Amino acid sequence: MPAQFRITYDGPALAASTMDVRDLAPALLAVGDALDAATRALCGDRVKAQINVRASFKTGSFGIDLSLATDWVLKMRDIFASDSAAAIANGAGILGALGMIGAGGTRGLIAVIKWLRGRRIERVEAIDGRFVIHVEGDRLEVEQAVISLLRDLTVRRALDKMLAPLDQEGIDTFACGSDAEIVATIGRAERSWFHAPDPEEDLLVDDERKMVFSIISLAFREDNKWRLYDGAATIHAIISDTDFLARVDANQEIFAKGDVLICRVRVRQWQTISGARTEYEVTEVLEHRQAAVQLRLPT
Repeated sequence: MPAQFRITYDGPALAASTMDVRDLAPALLAVGDALDAATRALCGDRVKAQINVRASFKTGSFGIDLSLATDWVLKMRDIFASDSAAAIANGAGILGALGMIGAGGTRGLIAVIKWLRGRRIERVEAIDGRFVIHVEGDRLEVEQAVISLLRDLTVRRALDKMLAPLDQEGIDTFACGSDAEIVATIGRAERSWFHAPDPEEDLLVDDERKMVFSIISLAFREDNKWRLYDGAATIHAIISDTDFLARVDANQEIFAKGDVLICRVRVRQWQTISGARTEYEVTEVLEHRQAAVQLRLPT
């Protein structure tokens, strides 16, 4: 059976119960995206979310009734290894984990983000199947499903877009819940807490090695990188050897075509949301070898 819920935008601009379609349409799409992403985060590709608008409007604000149902793509038998995983794979379970309807006294994602108030999570501790979030001496116990949604960037981005109408003048409150109760409200002052965080990069390689480069172009501003060629590919490198840079500034280093730099190089590589990222830093120029202008003869 579909789970019913209501979202409401409120403020002076909505006193006539009308809302600019250019604000409403992206917000409604974001609601669908959030529910779809939450379903995938909690159930994988085995369950599909179906979101429908029931279109009931409350006077003096702009409220919309919706329903969420889930369809099993595969038979329920043997899909999940635990009863708790199967229990979340329905409309009410997903909405409860998001914090858009009541969830038996447990905190959903929206309530947890409000509790965080923009503070950085210091650590998450697993205790007997539940999780404890630690922030600045405070601690909050939450369900595993909420942790899954909290760390899912697609869910967080959709939630951010769902609250985008609060950025418009005259719209100052978002609320969600059911006919019986309002479960969560988010005011304009709390809006910034729900901005989707930038994905953290995972440092995979931090290595120092000896490399040889020819110079393609130099940079004389501190914030610019030199373009160097290692014989196979062109790279952009930060030069942090202050003694070498001082000699360059004093015109003690003269460069010509064919010159090479023998360097000690720090190479760092990160995994990012878009793939790998590599950064080169020349920590020391060991030798500036000028291009050969004479043939070497055996002695």
